[in-house]
Amino acid sequence: MNTNHYTTQSLGGPIFTPRSVRRVAVGRADSLMSYGDRMSVRVTIDGQPAMQYETRQAADMTDLIADLRRRTRGMRGLATVYVRNHDRGWARERHIMLYPQKRQAPAQRPKAVQVPMFFPWDF
Repeated sequence: MNTNHYTTQSLGGPIFTPRSVRRVAVGRADSLMSYGDRMSVRVTIDGQPAMQYETRQAADMTDLIADLRRRTRGMRGLATVYVRNHDRGWARERHIMLYPQKRQAPAQRPKAVQVPMFFPWDF
């Protein structure tokens, strides 16, 4: 079912989105998710909790992992990610490797070059 306002918030109002809603299998046929589902994400690195958050902004696992990588930008190591879809009643565990992104140095501004002024009578 493709529509622009498919899911509803817990308060009863629709979530409007420009993205078309689609159901995507996540590993198994019984693990569906769509934009607007309440997803809990918990990340542990070396058995220590690193972060935990909830989101409704993921249409599929690709969006969820992209959001996770954005949030864990400075972390490094093998991470265990626990994902739970509260609206559909499933939970999954997945391992991903996190690499800190190198910050690019700001570009150096070129030095000002003095250009001599030429007048027609100088030639």
